[in-house]
Amino acid sequence: MRIETVAAMLAIAVATASAQPEKPQPVTLVTAQRQTVRQGDPIEVSVSVSNQAPQVVEVDRSATAFDCFEVTDPDGRALPYVGFDGQVAIRLIRVEPSSTIKIADALDLTDKYLFQKAGRYTIRFRGGPAGVSDSRALTIDLTPGQVSEFDQVAASLLPVCPSGWHLAKDRRGEVVPFGRVPAVGFALHLCRNYMQGEAVYLWFTRAEAQIDPDQKPRVKVEYLGRARGLYIYASVDKNTPPLWPTATEDISRALQIGKE
Repeated sequence: MRIETVAAMLAIAVATASAQPEKPQPVTLVTAQRQTVRQGDPIEVSVSVSNQAPQVVEVDRSATAFDCFEVTDPDGRALPYVGFDGQVAIRLIRVEPSSTIKIADALDLTDKYLFQKAGRYTIRFRGGPAGVSDSRALTIDLTPGQVSEFDQVAASLLPVCPSGWHLAKDRRGEVVPFGRVPAVGFALHLCRNYMQGEAVYLWFTRAEAQIDPDQKPRVKVEYLGRARGLYIYASVDKNTPPLWPTATEDISRALQIGKE
């Protein structure tokens, strides 16, 4: 086949492809339960997807479990993600033509990001992981209030988090330090890759979490002391010391843990 013929066929193929109309991408909308929220209160939003295409589209609802928002503070700085960093199963949901569905309802952004100051915040949903478009920006006004104790502790630890590591809030309520009995409080971890044993786990409890003789934890838990009226426990995972040899010292200093 002559080069001229091949070139002509390629030109026709490109022209045909460019002439094909693009499929409409599902449109994403973020709405807030309240446009004005007091510091320390939940900042709840819902995410809806509208399909105006003539065919059914599938959206991954599980994408809302992770860092799926771009949140900018009153000074124009992006807030760090401090939410869930585990694994979840893909949850595909069908969106019929000319229909709209909610893929997340009453999603509390304070579980994902640290809102440390009053002012106006800009919020945008990043649709790529879910297979939809990014949303338009939504603004929320945060009025002066009291930042939660959990968030105060998390904020104090961010400066000592090594480069390439991140902080993740795990849970509040009843927590269980490895090898100890349950106690009321909250838990978080600092990690580079928790699946590779590169993490430091921290528990903050209202009362002492006693050792459970029936448990055999895979990693040692150390009692660091008390701060803010909380008992603080830490577990340095197996591959962390070479990467962060001063982890417990840095954390104790950041939390201003008193010696007993």
